[in-house]
Amino acid sequence: MLRRLLPIATLSLVVATACEQLDEPRDVMGNFEVEYVDNMRVYINDELVAEVESGEDATIEWDGETFQLSAVCSDEGTECPGETFWRDVAVDQPWGTDNALLNFVNLDQERGTPGQRMGGLLDEDGYFEMLAGLGIAANGAGAAIGFGVVDGYFDEDNQAIEDGVIAYGWGAGCVFSGVAIGASLRIETDFTATRVGDYDVSSVTPEPPIDEEGKEIDPEDPPDGRWR
Repeated sequence: MLRRLLPIATLSLVVATACEQLDEPRDVMGNFEVEYVDNMRVYINDELVAEVESGEDATIEWDGETFQLSAVCSDEGTECPGETFWRDVAVDQPWGTDNALLNFVNLDQERGTPGQRMGGLLDEDGYFEMLAGLGIAANGAGAAIGFGVVDGYFDEDNQAIEDGVIAYGWGAGCVFSGVAIGASLRIETDFTATRVGDYDVSSVTPEPPIDEEGKEIDPEDPPDGRWR
């Protein structure tokens, strides 16, 4: 399994397959409250070009021209990650605690779609990686080639998520404030989460369980297989 984010060109390939079993079961199911650092790291071609704190903007230079980070985030300006992403999630293991498949369910009633799922994979050591969807970073500048990946680690007792990172970005060809970017652009932000209770999605109407590619699966029919 991947140990932190790969370059933009390969991010859509980072997840392997949920047909894999864990060598040792790991129970991470539960409800978690998410806390965002509200920082942003901006990369062009995987080179860090700016670090932005809550409420700040940044001037990004590319090929002798400049544009503002706020032009990338939204038409209304830079938004803090903690003001837009899910604050409450349920962590589900649709095929059981001995299978690699992991789902996050949105319990937030104000952000995103309540009950929406995110699919990904879990490793025995608590590392997880979720493919948030190719549309998470979509806007008018580069809607067709946005991506989103969420990764982090469950602690030893499965009571918290540590070293969480949300990454979203665009491949070459997007235009921001009239500046055409002939390179990959990625923005990362950090988060942690704390377990606040047992797995409970009764406050929302959850979408059906999905695999790591976002395809609906049958939780009563887990696949056979081992780590390859």
